[in-house]
Amino acid sequence: MSYDQYNQNPYQQGSAQDNSYGYGQANPYAQDAPAHGNDQYEMQDYSQQAPAASSSLSQQEFLNRVQKLRDEIKGLTNDVDYIGQLHQRTLSSTDGSANHDLEQYVSQTQIRNTAIKDGIKGLERDLAKTNDSSRTTKNTQLQSLKTFFKSELDKYQSIERDYQQRYRDQIARQYRIVNPDASEQEVQEAANADWGNEGVFQTALRTNRTGHASSVLGNVRARHSELQRIEQTLSELAILYQELATIVEQQEPVIQAAENNAIDTTVQLEKGNEQVEVAKKHAANRKKLKWWCALVVLLIIIAIAVGVGVGVSVANNNK
Repeated sequence: MSYDQYNQNPYQQGSAQDNSYGYGQANPYAQDAPAHGNDQYEMQDYSQQAPAASSSLSQQEFLNRVQKLRDEIKGLTNDVDYIGQLHQRTLSSTDGSANHDLEQYVSQTQIRNTAIKDGIKGLERDLAKTNDSSRTTKNTQLQSLKTFFKSELDKYQSIERDYQQRYRDQIARQYRIVNPDASEQEVQEAANADWGNEGVFQTALRTNRTGHASSVLGNVRARHSELQRIEQTLSELAILYQELATIVEQQEPVIQAAENNAIDTTVQLEKGNEQVEVAKKHAANRKKLKWWCALVVLLIIIAIAVGVGVGVSVANNNK
């Protein structure tokens, strides 16, 4: 799998004020990452396509980025499977090549994890700025994406914990080879000892200074190194989980405010429509009143004219 594309940030916003999609991290292993199968992929650069800080993505743009992140998560699935294979090779090998590949591949996978996490964070920020009808669709797609990502992280954690135990078991077996008379407690202590400490290593050699024992304990030290790497990976994954949760918690007030604004806008529009209807009714009533007034005036004029006419006629008859 090639990670050359990680040299550019595919989710970086053009605006310095709202770097919603950027992780901005170069890949230190871009030139010598191991490749396998047809797992090469290419991440697009959205830095020139990012909307202004005050605007939000259109629904289609949002969905396009969701799909791109889904593709990245599918790539993560391949990463995790391959890391499991490298762990198995490391357990079975003593030449160090598998260990070297594993170290690089774990680092590259962490870069991918960070890129996906930052992409999700960018989409959450965009959702917080969305007040139109696309908000519901965006939220549904984003939650589905996060669930998908977390499921792959769970799988990664499970594999790391599984091999963490396998490395401890191998350390215990190899320690028994060097110290066949060791008690179960001593074996367990050896499995959890800090073999990077030279004092621990030398203490273990006191009971057996043969060349074979030195070689076996060298392998034990190598397994301990793998355990430390796994502990670091699990720690990084735990931080990643926390950051994903923190994103939601931090954005919740903003999202709620946006929802309240949308509700207020709807209410105001409804009130405005009601007022328009009332105004129309008032205008219609005024128009009717105007015609009634005109009719009354006309009737009065007619009555006056008739009265005057009758009066004049009566006066003439009296003469």
